[in-house]
Amino acid sequence: MLAVLSFWIVVQLIALATLPLTWRLCSRLPDRGYALAKPLGLLLVTYVLWLGASFGFLRNSLGGIILALLLVAGLSAWLLWRDASATALLAWLRQHGRLILITEVLFAVALAILAYYRAFDPAISATEKPMELMFLNSVLRSERFPPLDAWLSGYSISYYYFGYVMLAVLTQLSGLTPAFSFNLGLATWFALVVVSAFSVGYNLVALLPGASTRSLRNSVLAGLLAAVFVVVMGNQQGILEFAYHNRIVPAEAIQALDIKEMTDSAPTGQWNVGEYWWWWHASRVIHDRDLAGNTVEVIDEFPNFSFILGDMHPHVLALPFVIMAIGLALNLMLSAAQSAGQGTAGNGEAFSFRGLVSALPTLFPLGSLGVLLYALVLGGLSFLNTWDFPIYLALTVVAVGAALAQQRRAVDGVVLGRSLALGALLGLLGIGLYLPFYLGFQSQAGGILPNLLFPTRLSQYVVIFAPFLTATLAFALFLTLRAGPTTVLRGSLAWLPWTLGLPLALVLLMLLLTSVVPSFQSFVRELLANPAVQAQTGGADANALLGLALRVRLASPWTFLLLAVLLAWLAGLLNSQITARSESAPDAPAPASSPALAVTFALLLLGLALLLTFAPEFVYLKDNFGTRMNTVFKLYYQGWTLLALASAFIAAYLWQERGQIPLRSVALALLALLTVTGLYYPVAAGYSKAGRFAHTPTLDGLAYLRQYNAGDYAAIQWIKSNVSAARVMLEASGGSYDRDGAGRFSMSTGIPTLLGWDGHEAQWRGRAYGEMVKGRPEAIEAIYRTATANELNSLLNQWGVDYIVVGQLERNKYRLQPTALTRLDRSLDLVYDQDGVRIYRRRGPIITQPPPIGPVAAAATVGGANP
Repeated sequence: MLAVLSFWIVVQLIALATLPLTWRLCSRLPDRGYALAKPLGLLLVTYVLWLGASFGFLRNSLGGIILALLLVAGLSAWLLWRDASATALLAWLRQHGRLILITEVLFAVALAILAYYRAFDPAISATEKPMELMFLNSVLRSERFPPLDAWLSGYSISYYYFGYVMLAVLTQLSGLTPAFSFNLGLATWFALVVVSAFSVGYNLVALLPGASTRSLRNSVLAGLLAAVFVVVMGNQQGILEFAYHNRIVPAEAIQALDIKEMTDSAPTGQWNVGEYWWWWHASRVIHDRDLAGNTVEVIDEFPNFSFILGDMHPHVLALPFVIMAIGLALNLMLSAAQSAGQGTAGNGEAFSFRGLVSALPTLFPLGSLGVLLYALVLGGLSFLNTWDFPIYLALTVVAVGAALAQQRRAVDGVVLGRSLALGALLGLLGIGLYLPFYLGFQSQAGGILPNLLFPTRLSQYVVIFAPFLTATLAFALFLTLRAGPTTVLRGSLAWLPWTLGLPLALVLLMLLLTSVVPSFQSFVRELLANPAVQAQTGGADANALLGLALRVRLASPWTFLLLAVLLAWLAGLLNSQITARSESAPDAPAPASSPALAVTFALLLLGLALLLTFAPEFVYLKDNFGTRMNTVFKLYYQGWTLLALASAFIAAYLWQERGQIPLRSVALALLALLTVTGLYYPVAAGYSKAGRFAHTPTLDGLAYLRQYNAGDYAAIQWIKSNVSAARVMLEASGGSYDRDGAGRFSMSTGIPTLLGWDGHEAQWRGRAYGEMVKGRPEAIEAIYRTATANELNSLLNQWGVDYIVVGQLERNKYRLQPTALTRLDRSLDLVYDQDGVRIYRRRGPIITQPPPIGPVAAAATVGGANP
């Protein structure tokens, strides 16, 4: 309880320090961004610490964090003093006391619920949790940034590690150990997502007509529904598995969906299914099969699955900041509408970049400072989860463009010029503010490739997004009937050739480029060399491959057709929104047109979400996996978030709008039903994953190790107390996903080892990895098994190894005989020997190896670690 309270207090202090700044920045939002002060404050404090520690101005320590917090608080206080707005802020807080109370109760309840859940499933083991704890401990052990990579000694982390710095900030301020803060971090991030989604849902509905005269009820309920849709509700796979195991529908109907492994076992007849890790199937609904019928791995994870699984991964760490960016995009859209309505953004000069710069004080709350803060938030998404930066930069730019176009009732040169200039400004600033990260970042990404042979089955797509598709269709139909079917149809038909033809043309272009682009040539050669492809094409050429792709598409065209039609339909509706005459006077200020802007913003959310899920039908990002697995994973995750927020608004909109009663009633009833069936998953899956809440609760993520491997646990505690971060410690390497426990000591302490999870290191570093790792596996094998006394000392000096751990894993993996241990006894100092774990220390003086200093040190070597 005290641990949970400590994290709550820390987050509240950070939010309080940032509240005046957030209140001024989000001046167009009905809730003034009150809930967003929490994620924004955490981002700003962490950014100041990271930037200072990257250039040597600050140390990554408790003192450095406190100084960063004071600097952010000082900026907020200065804004209050400069604008003399303290009285206005206090008056606003008193006036909106109920909203503030609801937000704070919601945050506290969400934090407590997930902390309670994590206490029954706290183990930092399996999947990628060990990797994430390694990142956290590496950050905590590093005084400067980039932090040392505990699984590749001598190198810094090459990963988007900003979220782990945020968690390290909370860890140091709360005074908890990393094993505890890991689980409390998951609970905190869950609570941040809940209140951020609540804020966006609340604000969108509060913009609708009559919101100022009604009670808070509708807006609050919409906010709560947004939180449920984003992070509480699961997809429909859970209820389908329940139906299968309880024989509610014929087994053949469920099997026809072809969801990976879901029907492999016999029905259990249990309400929570009962199969080991059955809940995992919900993240593998999209089931690609090659031409021979073999499974090709695809991930379609969603937020609730992430928190049940408990992985502290970048897509989870970025989620509250993604939703904050959505809220800020809405804020800027409202600001753009108001500035345009006042004649400060709609003139001809807006086409030029100079025109944009001159309008910044009126377009951005806080003027130039507001520009920097927007760029800081958007650019931070790249450091948190790189995929997200271009997505939400695009949303921000299009939202502003839509506001300007709605005021001008046309998308003209002024709108396009202003939007493109804004995108360039925020994009360049977003990169520049995080330049130290980019200087040392390496990636496995290798360009874009066409998806020729793996169309998504519509049934599987619907299983994932059923309630959101229902809301989208009902919203589109309702708006179409209100605007006039002829007008919308005309606009939609104009877009349909693009949504149908452009993706196909893109794939065709990629195939045509096989004669000049090496990556496309390699891609085609690999496909044509596949025996299953050869059986279908006769091993011919790219033309035969294109014919095969066409046949595959024609056999399963429905997801493509549905999304193409929906995107064209939404484009037609957006055009009707832009060109429609306002019910108020043409020169009315932005608040008079806020309802139209809320509807437009919802259309933008829907369109972007569908576009993200449309893209993997035809292209994917080339990476080490060689399939569209990661592309579907990353884009569907953002698609879920955007659709969830828009659907919450749609539900409230349909509830309170008049007209089309049969349509609204059917849509709301179906949406309610699909929401209830979607809520089965978190209840049953959470119950199963938490071991039916039968264990003794604890938030200590290493308690499992103390129980099942007391020897390793005791050795870890000794290492924490006796070995500094500047040392290098050798332990068993290899493996990934915690299959054999490799890297367990470096994971738990942050002390670097020569090589940890080699497969993941290869993913993080791309082409550079081969040279970085050269000689390390052989050196580890020799040190443990074959090196003579002279060779041993030479290897330890060459690779800068100070300590050697010999536990049961090392004995098993390297088949260590008593003679091998005798060799180590003679050549090294035995400094620890307890419960089957020995730790040896290299003899002679050990020179402290300083960590890399400065932003360009990410690829630097230390102490001969890359000879």
